[in-house]
Amino acid sequence: MRPILIFIAALIVASVVVAMHTARPATAAGTPAVAPPKPIASVIEQQPPEKSVVGTLESVSAGAAQIVVSTSGGKQTFAVESGAVVRQGSRTIKASDLQSHKGERVKVRYRESGGVKHAAWIVLAAPAAPPKKAKPSGAPNA
Repeated sequence: MRPILIFIAALIVASVVVAMHTARPATAAGTPAVAPPKPIASVIEQQPPEKSVVGTLESVSAGAAQIVVSTSGGKQTFAVESGAVVRQGSRTIKASDLQSHKGERVKVRYRESGGVKHAAWIVLAAPAAPPKKAKPSGAPNA
């Protein structure tokens, strides 16, 4: 019975040693240890706050990389991010289609960093509903 207990104890000690060895980061010569990931709160804090502006779409650069919006406070220029969401009413449209919407009301959500306003979300006013057909006035009674 005693040899079995010694064997089990040796097996447990060996398992603990192997587990401790594999849990350590590899720090071979010249290989830096992997840094632990940053907490999510610190990543969120690094982003500038999101702002929004409402105005009239004045101009759109070729390829819709940049737009100018005229607001009550003056004209503001925005760099349109490559993954920016552009919507008109309930429809999603392509940023390249903004060119055909100059002069329309627009809301832009953006973040400012390094003096550049980066537009991530652009919403155009919903298209005007087509006029309803007027019902014919009462038909003469026969």
